[in-house]
Amino acid sequence: MIWRTTLGTVFILATTIVTAFWAINEPARMAQAEAGFEGRSIESGAALFENNCARCHGPRGEGLLGLAPSINNQEMFDGTRLAEVGWAGTLEDYIHGTIASGRPVPSEGTTYPQRMPTWSQEFGGPLRPDQVRNLVDFILNWEPGAPTLDQTVAETLAESVDSIGTDLITPDLPVGHVAAGEQLTTTLGCVACHIQTDVGPGWMADKDPDGKGVALRAGERIAASDYTGTATTPEQYLRESIVRPDDHVVEGYPSSTMVMTYGDQLSTQDVADLIAYLMTLE
Repeated sequence: MIWRTTLGTVFILATTIVTAFWAINEPARMAQAEAGFEGRSIESGAALFENNCARCHGPRGEGLLGLAPSINNQEMFDGTRLAEVGWAGTLEDYIHGTIASGRPVPSEGTTYPQRMPTWSQEFGGPLRPDQVRNLVDFILNWEPGAPTLDQTVAETLAESVDSIGTDLITPDLPVGHVAAGEQLTTTLGCVACHIQTDVGPGWMADKDPDGKGVALRAGERIAASDYTGTATTPEQYLRESIVRPDDHVVEGYPSSTMVMTYGDQLSTQDVADLIAYLMTLE
């Protein structure tokens, strides 16, 4: 009888010690678990950003001129951006709401003609709510090292080259490289609008309903009676569409929605490469 009492006492004492030790270490364990969860969320958000957001906002969130603004800058994180748009909530909620529901109209007073797509399945987009959360965590992760907006603009301008301008004849184009042109359609964000996407129909798929690609359509557009541009060859038409997109607006599409600044942003080689690639899409 005594040994049973002694054994029970030892068991209770051991259980108490283990419980006390577990309770003392629980905050640290929870913090470690939370840090691990956040790290995995940021990692998942990085992959989602590269696949869905970098084509418009740049690979580092630095923004692309004429396409989408910088979202990796101090002004985003110090409250300046929120004050400019009159947002009274938290930055986390602002980023989450913008990603989840998008922007139904272009940003007023900017050179960004495209609307921000709706990304969350809750609003008809392609991403699950947890994936939207991953994107928010990834963007918030930029805060400690975010540059100023002036630095972001300076870096973007420093990377610029001699621009091609808006003339369709001069300067002469060098030999274009198809592979480089195809890569540019991703780097510049062209694929965000000019192909079919999960977010919604692209403005111009690789093939039209008759099976004709953009290279064949370019010649037909010039010959059409409603053509308003000045191009005389398919190559000139594509050049016109890139550097002077409003010279001819295809019926059914609004004007001033194509990026209007490529004449200032792209080099002659860039445009030659783009045309070389587009001319393969017959």
